Amino acid sequence: MEELLSKFEKLIADGDRMFSSGDYSGAYESYLNALYALAAIVVYRGGTGMLVPPERLPGFLGGFPELEDAIRRYSGGSAPSEEAVRSLREELERLRGGMMSLPSSER
Repeated sequence: MEELLSKFEKLIADGDRMFSSGDYSGAYESYLNALYALAAIVVYRGGTGMLVPPERLPGFLGGFPELEDAIRRYSGGSAPSEEAVRSLREELERLRGGMMSLPSSER
């Protein structure tokens, strides 16, 4: 779990670095991967104790509709604009605040 949390933080930091240098496509991809990592963390902490691959996450997010909706909205788009990247970053930060405070099922 610590590795996944570390990866999540690294993806955000990488996205921030790319965004500040004007690489909107790279930043968007990094933030989207961070969103998937957040979903995996939430599913793991939510009682499954399983690390679920990104393509299977939607089936496990029923109890987290905001997260499921964000993944649906931001996945599979065209070339991202600066505004789309900024919007994804803001959404990620909002979700991070609520989801990372969920109780852990780890013993």
